[in-house]
Amino acid sequence: MKRWLVWLVGLVVLGVLVLIPALTYGSGSGAADTDVARIDDYSAQFTVHRDGVLNATETLKVSYPVPKHGIFRFFDVADPNDDRVRLVPRDVSVTRDGHSEPFQVLREGHGRYRNVKIGSAGVTMDGQHTYVIRYTIDGVLLPRGDSSLFYWNLIPSGWQLPITRSSLVVRLPATAQAVRCAVGVNATTGCVVRGVGTQTLVTGTGALPPHTPVTVQAAMNLPVAARDHKAWPVRYDAVLGPNTAALGIVAVMALLAGALGLLVARRTREREPQYPLMYAPPDGIGPAEARYVYSERVPREAFVASIMQTAEKGATTLTHTDGWTITDTGHQEAWQQLDPVSAYAVQSLGVPGGSFTADKTVSSGRTLQSALEHFEAATKSWARQNGLLAPAGLGVLGSVLVVGSFALAVFLALKNPFDMSLVDMIPGLFAVLAVETLRPGSSTRRTPAGRELWSRIGGFRRILATDSAEARFDFSGRRELYTAYIPWAVAFGVADRWAAKYHLETGEAPPQPSYFGPYAAGYTTGSLASSMVDDFSSTVDSAISAYQATQSSSSSGGGGGFSGGGGGGGGGGGSW
Repeated sequence: MKRWLVWLVGLVVLGVLVLIPALTYGSGSGAADTDVARIDDYSAQFTVHRDGVLNATETLKVSYPVPKHGIFRFFDVADPNDDRVRLVPRDVSVTRDGHSEPFQVLREGHGRYRNVKIGSAGVTMDGQHTYVIRYTIDGVLLPRGDSSLFYWNLIPSGWQLPITRSSLVVRLPATAQAVRCAVGVNATTGCVVRGVGTQTLVTGTGALPPHTPVTVQAAMNLPVAARDHKAWPVRYDAVLGPNTAALGIVAVMALLAGALGLLVARRTREREPQYPLMYAPPDGIGPAEARYVYSERVPREAFVASIMQTAEKGATTLTHTDGWTITDTGHQEAWQQLDPVSAYAVQSLGVPGGSFTADKTVSSGRTLQSALEHFEAATKSWARQNGLLAPAGLGVLGSVLVVGSFALAVFLALKNPFDMSLVDMIPGLFAVLAVETLRPGSSTRRTPAGRELWSRIGGFRRILATDSAEARFDFSGRRELYTAYIPWAVAFGVADRWAAKYHLETGEAPPQPSYFGPYAAGYTTGSLASSMVDDFSSTVDSAISAYQATQSSSSSGGGGGFSGGGGGGGGGGGSW
């Protein structure tokens, strides 16, 4: 169930990443209110063909009072009357003062805009210059019953340059009827059209402030021309890509990547063995080793349990004042009874022949951090050296692939370099469905000897953790086993349940381990064990935090930056 929940959360996150272009559709192309340059004369000619193809020529006399690189001309590809039609300019050409001028056609607003950026970054100019912009757009005629309608912004609303005067000519494939002309956003009047009842319409204006459109409507007794409709609204172009063929290819690749992720994840799984009832832990191992073989994890409780195990065996004593002090008892025979990992836990703290106090000082934190970092490695090394675990699947490479794939999916979602965010699904599905490779122990698999030990450890944990109705433990005559097994219960995270089991079966309060000393006063053993683990962990955290604070102060740094601006706008343009 947990696996399905992780997959569900991952798929939701991936879905949001893929839909970013649709969710932010049209953003990022806002224009400044004004521009220092101006258009002295805006002359445009539009020729509309019977098949709905528009050929346009815009001649702009632009004056630069300060040096500029050139102008830009935006086109809004969305058709407000039909969101499945794209009005994309093609065959764009530009001249300046009668000579070819370099330009770039950029996609902006997650695919909603085409920005013709005219000029060179290394060249600036001032004074007046004449630009001629030619382009073609398909599907400009709208259906109006059985006839056609030309409804067009001859001067789009996104121009941020003021216009001194304009002259506009429209040549239609049939006689113009019911002609309307308007100046301004949501306006209904403002300009006079000559040529009504003919195939040529002429209009013009005087001075126009920035962001002032000039719009013409003209009906024609002309059969409706076919328009190229896409399978999805324009909002999803940057998600689903240019066409259904590309969509199908990417979808198949994403499914294959997801299947590969499932296969990689499957190779990291192990079927749990049967857990027979075991009334004693396996010989020759300690609590931390048992916890690692059982779960392939080495939590902090395992470190605490190992220290408790050394006290239980008589190799150390534990006393609590302002911190925890671990002291060597000097009993060599007790040290010889310790499992190697428990012995390593106190050796890493420098306890043999002396003592160590875990408190909130920097020096204590430095020692604890080092010990904890090496403790997990020592536990894993013990398992490998004893032939209990071996590399499995892709090993560490599997985790690297998952993390790298998710990072790639995020990058593709934010940058969308292919203008098709569905591409994110290829690395994304692999990462989501192979996420199990990030689970502790996914890079290893238990050997036959490891599985046999896993079974016995699981059986002993079953005795510690389950209630008496399922797994009875006869404490009569061996009360000392309760305290002997507390370190094991701590390692498995079931100390409270082990104490409750003793109380339920004997009707008595659990006995207190002698190695807890004065700290035990006022506690039942269950709450005592939990309190010790929590208190010790808190002490460790505080000590490590104190140490890390001294390190962060020496590695802090500053930064810098710069601010700037640029051009932008909807259908229209400006200078840069």
